[in-house]
Amino acid sequence: MTRITLTPEQAEIVDAAVEPVRICYPDGSIAGWVTSTIHLPPRNPGFTPEEVSEAERGLNSRGPWLTTQEVLESLRESTRS
Repeated sequence: MTRITLTPEQAEIVDAAVEPVRICYPDGSIAGWVTSTIHLPPRNPGFTPEEVSEAERGLNSRGPWLTTQEVLESLRESTRS
């Protein structure tokens, strides 16, 4: 991956921005956007370590596994009764 290092002044602008920063070529055309990682939410917002562990245990189980369609049908049936 190619790397472009920001000057200290450019880094301050990116870090202070609350929206993506437009990066332009000298002619004014858009090269892309950057977003500071300072404003990104935590990787697992709202999940406790225990909940993450439980989900990981489920991934390692042998099943039974249901398709999305089977889950939706089961939910529909349970709300009819």
